[in-house]
Amino acid sequence: MSSYEQTAALLKGLMSNLMSTDNNVRSQAETALNSEWRDVQPQTLLGSLAFLVHRDNEAQARAFAAVLLRRIAFQDVKAGDNKEDERTVWSMVPAGVHQAVKAELLGALKDETHRGTRHKLCDTISEITNNEGENEWADLLPALYACAQDANASLRESAYRVFSSCPYLLSGQSPDSVNSAFGGAFQDGDASVRLAALQASVQYILAATDKQRPALAPMMPQMLGVLEPLQRDGDEDGLTGALSALIEAAEETPKLFRAVLDNLVTFATTIGKNDALEATTRQTAMELLVTLAESAPGMCRKNAQFCQQIVPVCLQMMSSIEDDEEWYTVETLDDSDNDENHVFGEQTLDRLANALGGKQLLPVAFNYIPQMLASSEWNQRHAGLMAVSSIGEGCLKIMRNELGKIVHMVVPFFTDSHPRVRYAVCNCIGQMATDFAPKLQEEHHAAVLSALIPVMDQTSVPRVQTHAAAAMVNFAEEATKQVLEPYLDTLFERLLAMLNGSKRYVQEQAITTIATIADNAQAKFNKYYSTIMPMLLNVLAQATDHDHRLLRGKAMECATFIALAVGKDVFAPDIPRVIELLTLTQQSVTEADDPQASYLQASWARLCKLMGAEFAPILPVVMPPLLTAAKQQPDFAVLEADEDAETGYSAEDGWEFANIGGQQIGIRTTLLEEKCEAVELIGTYARDLGTGFVPYAAETLETLVPLFKFYFHEGVRVAAAAAVPYVLMAVKKAGDEAALRQVWSHICDCYTAVLATEEDDTFTLQLFNSFAESLTAVGAGSMTSAQLESLASACIAQMTKYYKRMKDREAARAAEELDEDDEEQLAEEEMLEGLAVDEVAKALHAVFKTHGTAFAPAFHGVVPVAVKYLHERDPAARQWAICVFDDLVEFTGPASSQYAGDFLEPITQALRDQSAPDLRQAAAYGVGVMAQFGGDAYADFVVSAALPVLLEMISRPDAREEDNVYATDNAISAIAKVLRFYGSKLPDARGLLQTWFGALPVTHDEDEVSSVYEYLVQVVAEQPDALVPNGDARALRHLVKIVVSALAAFDFVPKLAQALIALMQSSMQALDGSAKAELWAEISPEQQQALQAKGLI
Repeated sequence: MSSYEQTAALLKGLMSNLMSTDNNVRSQAETALNSEWRDVQPQTLLGSLAFLVHRDNEAQARAFAAVLLRRIAFQDVKAGDNKEDERTVWSMVPAGVHQAVKAELLGALKDETHRGTRHKLCDTISEITNNEGENEWADLLPALYACAQDANASLRESAYRVFSSCPYLLSGQSPDSVNSAFGGAFQDGDASVRLAALQASVQYILAATDKQRPALAPMMPQMLGVLEPLQRDGDEDGLTGALSALIEAAEETPKLFRAVLDNLVTFATTIGKNDALEATTRQTAMELLVTLAESAPGMCRKNAQFCQQIVPVCLQMMSSIEDDEEWYTVETLDDSDNDENHVFGEQTLDRLANALGGKQLLPVAFNYIPQMLASSEWNQRHAGLMAVSSIGEGCLKIMRNELGKIVHMVVPFFTDSHPRVRYAVCNCIGQMATDFAPKLQEEHHAAVLSALIPVMDQTSVPRVQTHAAAAMVNFAEEATKQVLEPYLDTLFERLLAMLNGSKRYVQEQAITTIATIADNAQAKFNKYYSTIMPMLLNVLAQATDHDHRLLRGKAMECATFIALAVGKDVFAPDIPRVIELLTLTQQSVTEADDPQASYLQASWARLCKLMGAEFAPILPVVMPPLLTAAKQQPDFAVLEADEDAETGYSAEDGWEFANIGGQQIGIRTTLLEEKCEAVELIGTYARDLGTGFVPYAAETLETLVPLFKFYFHEGVRVAAAAAVPYVLMAVKKAGDEAALRQVWSHICDCYTAVLATEEDDTFTLQLFNSFAESLTAVGAGSMTSAQLESLASACIAQMTKYYKRMKDREAARAAEELDEDDEEQLAEEEMLEGLAVDEVAKALHAVFKTHGTAFAPAFHGVVPVAVKYLHERDPAARQWAICVFDDLVEFTGPASSQYAGDFLEPITQALRDQSAPDLRQAAAYGVGVMAQFGGDAYADFVVSAALPVLLEMISRPDAREEDNVYATDNAISAIAKVLRFYGSKLPDARGLLQTWFGALPVTHDEDEVSSVYEYLVQVVAEQPDALVPNGDARALRHLVKIVVSALAAFDFVPKLAQALIALMQSSMQALDGSAKAELWAEISPEQQQALQAKGLI
């Protein structure tokens, strides 16, 4: 490597400029590094950097060389003219350079004496190993083993730092040998070695498979043994690092903590309640316990001491709040105290309650809360109220039954002598108004509002006054108009006074509360419109300086909420002025952090909803910034582990960082939220404007469809998938069929490509739903045979994946491997997968409906998967398969009979399955479509095998019970179709008709009701005596009742509705006067009112 000595000296000079504080000098050096070194002599650059890492005399230069080597080696650079030819610098240099670099790095690993430089060296070694793969650096593992056993503690620490970043290096070792190796390191005489070993062991556990992990459980006591010496020696940084590593393990492998949970709870709560320790240390200890509660709630519920020890620590933290003069005098409200212990305590208690539930947590909490509320210390009362607020959601089921007592307990604190306590009770009631809605509003509005509203008068403490108005928002959002109406006058009197207050944040909250109450009051707000709207317009017109941007945003929000509340007619005179002011505001928004931007977008959307098609001319103002926001790419940052992220990437600006592979990887989440909101609003405009949106359809689709693969933010993907069908429907309504088909082909390919490999179940179900809606909008024959094959393949891939998961769950349950936590997790997975499976069925339905027999060749590949589901014990799995075969019969008719042998017998079994009403419903529907669409191929099965079972279904004593009613409706409908299409094949059609007539009405299934009553009208017209022989009064009464039931419950197309009304009237006329009166008395008041409301009587 001596050949690099001269070039290394030149490079070191350039490195000095790269570290310059002068931006110009540093920029020129970066350009030179890339153009004169990386691009033209990469092998010399890498070799020289490695030389400096090992051999330079200055620790700072060695460290910086290690950082540069890691960064440059794996940069993507062009290796040719095409973008696809990009390769890393490392891959472009000869293997000999790789060997030389690695040799220097291993030499440096042995010789480096500076701790910080050694850490950067380990990061560089890890980066090369991770990019190359575990078998490419043969000398590394022996070198690390030697370091791990060296007398030098720095070398031992370094070995475990690399293992932490590259845990797969140990994958070839047996669990016993790994346990033994780590066990020795956990007892090392040097704290840094113990900590590095703990961090490495966590990463090893996370990298292990589910089958390997149980064998690693013996390590857990030794891992926890690292904590106590760190506490004893006062090494809070080390202790925090160790606890943070264990949090990672707790998130992924909580069950490994089962045997050590008692000791861990005792240790962590001891740290948590130690006021002498730093807040970060205490909070990290408590975070470990909360993470376990969230990851394995069942395990923690079974631990008798878990809640008993943790809840008091949370309450102690919450009581640590201090009275600060600045709290009273602040001009701007923010969340600057989020890292304080009292806030952390509130958040922790909230998370514990949600994880563990009220049965475990509530008794413990209420051992302390009453005495805290009775305390003479204001911070104790404050903490007690905040505790009630924090646990409400998680303890909902139990606390709801005691809501009156709880309201009675907290309401008196609205008159507490201390302002901070009054603030806390506002917070408490506001949260309860959300958690216990609508019970709190309906049953306790008098007690709550009579105490809350007067607090809005407390001008001497603006923050309390403001928080009372904020609590009113929560209350009003979940209250009915009838509950809120008696309080409107007194509310607006106080809110108008607040709007004229001196504090800007008071005015901002007043406007928000007015908007919420207007949204609730709707037309009742008309009486206040002439007072409020001019004030809001004045804010928009006059409060134009920088400090009033948020106030203006809230004013436009309030004005547009009021517009929706009072309606277009009342708002019409102010529409031009509002549009003018919003347009001027939009032109003034030039800074990325201007809060007005998001308020503007939502306000425009509300105006669109109000104005309908008349809003279309405003789209040129609204759409450009929305499309810009939808197209923006996320901001990323990659920092060294020891760099201070907050310096240049503030959390207030939306930056969030995670430690990955020895580096801090950051993403600016606020941009992602803005992007998501923009995509959602674009979908809203497309939905509400229809053809008026068409000028933006092409650009919108070009923007939205690629977002199916925007993996940085699930909300963006979901919003894009939801919006695409609305855009396609707009184009469809405009009548441009050619344009629709042209854009659809590419979109269809994108759908099927993503669906084939998507792993996120939530997005899978959204995307299948979106595809079905889009295909329905585009219409018949819009997919090529290749696209049909691709869609079928995507369905097969997803359903095969879900089938495997289903069988894995069955195997785990059969082996009795599951505990309470596992069952909870599996239940959540089953629910989500069930929703996704339903959407796959809907997508197949849409394809069958739009393509009929053209889909049959592609569907052939789906059949084996559907047949597997058809023979499962799980009723939901069988139901999915039956629905798919129902569609096959309905949309391909007699051609479907080639698969009849696969599904006829399972459908018969499903009809008889008394445990699964939904399954019976799907099977009964299938019999109906066989009769209607299947032709002679299905006649024998329907008449001989299925019909007797359908008759059993409708004659069951519990046929009309809630669980069975949809299956019964479908059976009645199926019998009607059998009569209608196979009547000539029935041995006793007239008797069956009478039985069917006696089973009416159809009461719930809207999809079946029209066909049933069309047939009823047809039978009465064609066979007058079949249902009512010789004018039988009893039959006439039944006929009237079933027609009234249908007309009251359902909205029919005009032709059928008129026929049913005529049938009802003619049947009534056939009865004598007393019989009519008696019959009408038997019609329920609700049905009579429904008929009157529809103008039918």
